Amino acid sequence: MTISPENLRFIQKTIRESPISRNGMQEDLIDHLCCEVEHRMYRGDDFDIAFKKALHLLAPNGLKELERETFFLLNSKTIAMKKLTYLSGAFLCILSTMGILFKILHWSGANELVILGFGGLLLIFLPLLWMARNKNVKEESSFERKRNFTGLVSLILVSAGAVLKVLHLASANEILILGTIAFSFVFLPMTFLKMYKQATAS
Repeated sequence: MTISPENLRFIQKTIRESPISRNGMQEDLIDHLCCEVEHRMYRGDDFDIAFKKALHLLAPNGLKELERETFFLLNSKTIAMKKLTYLSGAFLCILSTMGILFKILHWSGANELVILGFGGLLLIFLPLLWMARNKNVKEESSFERKRNFTGLVSLILVSAGAVLKVLHLASANEILILGTIAFSFVFLPMTFLKMYKQATAS
């Protein structure tokens, strides 16, 4: 039994007014519900009962939960990568700052902490961050792309400069100065300018 145009409009209205935000997923759900409702009406259910049964079978915990579960299944690798990126970044930043503190206080182990922290930021965190960023770069505005790129470059320079400084290699001071200038006079002003605009717009 084929559902009527009125019933089709009801299904479309129900899905489009639901918490589901993705247009592609809405269309897939409409198609699925239409097929399931037609099947149940063919077996003798009227439209209202067939629709309620089909909707409960499809999303027993609600449509929003269905969207969340679908998003998680489709993006589980991306989510795991982001978690690894942020956890490694936090851990390596702690090592870096502890290394600087140890260096200031002339405690033993300072050089090792600085090399592990900043070297890890350079070789582990930044590549992970770059890969994670490239997946979302299309969603960023031109201003955000420039700001994020400046932040990445300044972190690369500071990390490389810190490692070179500990190892007493040439050009360490120049690289540290360039990284600090990029961070202090480009990245930070752009970041706070964005925050200021958001605060004044709300």
